[in-house]
Amino acid sequence: MLRPMDTIDTARLHLRPLDGRDEALYCSLYTDPDVMRHVATPMSAAAAQRSFAAACRLQQPRVQRWIVRERAAAADIGLLGLVPLGDAAAELGVMLLGPWHGRGYATEAMAGLRDHAFTALRLQQLVVLQATAANAAVSRMMPRLDFVRIAAHPGPDIRWELQRGDWRTRAAPAEAPRPDGKLPVSPNGNPR
Repeated sequence: MLRPMDTIDTARLHLRPLDGRDEALYCSLYTDPDVMRHVATPMSAAAAQRSFAAACRLQQPRVQRWIVRERAAAADIGLLGLVPLGDAAAELGVMLLGPWHGRGYATEAMAGLRDHAFTALRLQQLVVLQATAANAAVSRMMPRLDFVRIAAHPGPDIRWELQRGDWRTRAAPAEAPRPDGKLPVSPNGNPR
């Protein structure tokens, strides 16, 4: 059952919980070699369908995945995840269809879900695992979202973290990109 608190609106996006009508989008993302090149090996169609069924089952008791909808185009453009890591932390991630890359939508969607995680869900920590250093877009996006790279993290991926207390003390709330598509600059000079 969809509850109003499970939806998130940003300047250009509407985020709603994943449900049964989203199988085609989900499978399209997970089987697309271009989308998956910085995530993992693309899934077969059958594996993506099984993964979708599992993702739908995991939507209770707390929503873990949201569909990213671009409001002006009335188009579903991607998927956001907030997968629990215990009671007080979660892993955050985003995947967008290729035509929607490079427009600031990933940053805007992640900022919306980050704020939801700390306010509505009262989480204490968010983690992003960057699968490859070659994903320059993620390396640029994480500092904009106030995440800190953890240097001594074991494993092949790059770990980014944001603590609730650090999120609370940031200079200003996240802003949407300007109409020209560029991100606003925060008082410390970093793009938001």
